[in-house]
Amino acid sequence: MRLIVQPTLEAVIDINRLVCHEDENPHQCLSSGKIESAIASAFYPGSYPFAHGGLAKVAGALCFYIVKAHAFLDGNKRTGALTAITFLNMHGLDVEYPLDIEKGVNGLAEIIENCAASSVSKDELKEWFEAHKVYLEE
Repeated sequence: MRLIVQPTLEAVIDINRLVCHEDENPHQCLSSGKIESAIASAFYPGSYPFAHGGLAKVAGALCFYIVKAHAFLDGNKRTGALTAITFLNMHGLDVEYPLDIEKGVNGLAEIIENCAASSVSKDELKEWFEAHKVYLEE
């Protein structure tokens, strides 16, 4: 069994700091407890394959819980997505999705927006991550 590395509170806060800085928006963590709760919920009960089943689904749950926690003043959706993708990358996975900037198509942004608007459930987001996972070349 492979060791699973969970994101830390500090790492999630750093990701939010980065996404806010890129858009020249102020970074402010409103509740570190909400972030800790989001991480704990995604990784419950704490050993692989977790309650969510497999790394891609754990990433989907992690994204969902961070987005829905609203722990930051700005960048909650981007922080959730980037944290989930970073988690996948650390474990040899990534997500591949429709992306056509000229046509305004971004499959990741669309699913995350729908998650934030509560039109996509946690289970649907987990399945999206599972369906779009790809293995990174070693």
